[in-house]
Amino acid sequence: MNRISKLVLSLIVGFPVISQAQLFSAMAPPSRQKGVLSYSGSIQPETSLADGSENASMNRGTVVATVPVYKTDQEAWAVTTLGNWIDLYPDQNNIMPDLYQVDVGVTYSRMINEKKYWAANVNFGSASDKPFKDPSVNTIGANYFYVNPVDETATWIYLVNYSNNRPILNNIPIPGFAYMYTPSKTFRGTFGAPFAQIYWEFVDRWSLNFFTLIPWVIKTSVDYSIAGPMKVSLGLDFFQSTYYIFGRENRQDRLFYDEKRLFLGFKSPLSKTFMLEAEAGYSFDRRYFSAENYEPNPTNAVALGSSPYVKLNLTAFMF
Repeated sequence: MNRISKLVLSLIVGFPVISQAQLFSAMAPPSRQKGVLSYSGSIQPETSLADGSENASMNRGTVVATVPVYKTDQEAWAVTTLGNWIDLYPDQNNIMPDLYQVDVGVTYSRMINEKKYWAANVNFGSASDKPFKDPSVNTIGANYFYVNPVDETATWIYLVNYSNNRPILNNIPIPGFAYMYTPSKTFRGTFGAPFAQIYWEFVDRWSLNFFTLIPWVIKTSVDYSIAGPMKVSLGLDFFQSTYYIFGRENRQDRLFYDEKRLFLGFKSPLSKTFMLEAEAGYSFDRRYFSAENYEPNPTNAVALGSSPYVKLNLTAFMF
């Protein structure tokens, strides 16, 4: 049980907050669920179209809160709320509108025996330039997990995911699985679909972190431990966001926003309950396009110019 809790905490601290809020909030066993409050914000001061005709500052932010409202050794209820925004300043509505995501979810988990347990969650919200304007911009999702520890080093996780705002196979329940392997303190890995995660301390003080939420969310970094848990990182981050634009002609169309980042980061606990992460780097291959499902090479993509950026993450654990 302790190794499962450590995995969940590493996913919450280290990887995309929108993804983990909707997928990983159900993975901890009932008695070990913790309250988590996180903020992530970044500024990209030089945002332009590929031809350089417009310039603006892009601001991104996400706030996520997960609060266990009831828990015992056998069962637990938790509520997760999320708010996310992308905006250009000054406004460039003729190029790209300000975008928002608001989401509320409820998770129930229950032990089957002293090791096995299951969990289910549902979430409702809106992802749009005009959230909750009408039902066409609302989002809904659900997850079911079955967690089966095999021994002290191995655990199988089985899941089913439904979402009406998934990049591919939208509105279809998709089964998934993962094999979690933790043979030592220097290695822990989760291998499966739709996500995988690896932590590997390959040399003293040097470690590799890798996370993917299939098919097109990736974050990887090489970390160096300065002292204890204080680390510096060099990494690559590829993520996307998906929105329903109000008033679109085809109700199945969505706006996809893609971005890649090369970064130098620093992370350190501020106390037993607070974690700080800071990044500075270069964002590139930024684009947005409209389609029913994600396209690797869309014909209607609008490119935004590359830009330096700075980012701050703050996480508080409510034990």
